[in-house]
Parts: sequence; C-alpha cells; structure tokens
Amino acid sequence: MLEPDHSFAQIAKADESIRYTEQLERYLQVCNAVLDANKDRFPYSRIFEASEAALEGRAVELALVDEEPKARCVVTLSHSHIERASDGADPAPVSRISAATVADVLANPEKYIADPSLIDWGWLMRRS
Repeated sequence: MLEPDHSFAQIAKADESIRYTEQLERYLQVCNAVLDANKDRFPYSRIFEASEAALEGRAVELALVDEEPKARCVVTLSHSHIERASDGADPAPVSRISAATVADVLANPEKYIADPSLIDWGWLMRRS
C-alpha cells in the first residue's frame, strides 16, 4: 500500500504563502505610489507628515488576513515612503489588513492614487 504523498499539499501551501506575500508587497508599492502622487496635496501632505511623526523610530507589523493570517511584513515610514524593516528584537504592533481590501487596491490602483482617503491608513498610524 502506498503512503499518501503530502508533498503536493506542502507545495500548494508554500505557493499560496508566496502569492499572499507578493500581494502584500504590491499593496505597499501602491501605497507608496499614493504617497508620492499626493505628497504635496492638501490635506494629504499634512496627514502623511503626522503619520510619519507618529511612527518616528517605530515599526509596524502588517498582517494580511483572510480567515487566518496569510502573510506579514514589518514596515516603517520615512521621508513619505513605506519601507520593509527587518524583524527587530522589539516586537512591532500588529495591524491587520484584509485580503479583500488588498485585492481591491491591487485591482484599482488608479482609484486609490486619485483619492488617498479610500485607503484605510489606520495600520500605518498604529502606535505601540
């Protein structure tokens, strides 16, 4: 009798993890495009400045969730640009963002670039 081959399930899970990680990275690229396109536009310039001041020297762990966590990364905001940060010794506060929200932003980036208020920036302003 043959033993079940679990390698296909492991490969599928790894592929799914990579897909969600790529979506999260593309989402951050769209957020950076929104920041860049609106950095001199009132009131967004002031909001972005306030966010940067609130996060000064801190990182935020962004967790992409569906029914369960799918991907995560630690980010910082510096000079109106979101950057991935290394996982440091100090735990970063975790902010959750839904996979459905990320999917909509990725499907319609122009809409979000034109109107930054459509993005829920709460994850970026999270304090520890």
